[in-house]
Amino acid sequence: MNIFLNEERVQVDEATTVAALLASLGYPDRGVAVALDHAVLPRSAWATALSDGACLEVVTAVQGG
Repeated sequence: MNIFLNEERVQVDEATTVAALLASLGYPDRGVAVALDHAVLPRSAWATALSDGACLEVVTAVQGG
């Protein structure tokens, strides 16, 4: 199945969750914000399974000055 992650097409397995995808791509446990189909997805809902064509935006916090 295909989804869009930060505007790039990515192929994932059926029933892949947001949390599993982020872990497989090496995103950190903290400092990450996720929007699914243009709506902010709270961390408590990261067990949500992705559907074909889903649009996922992932932003990480960066510290510096």
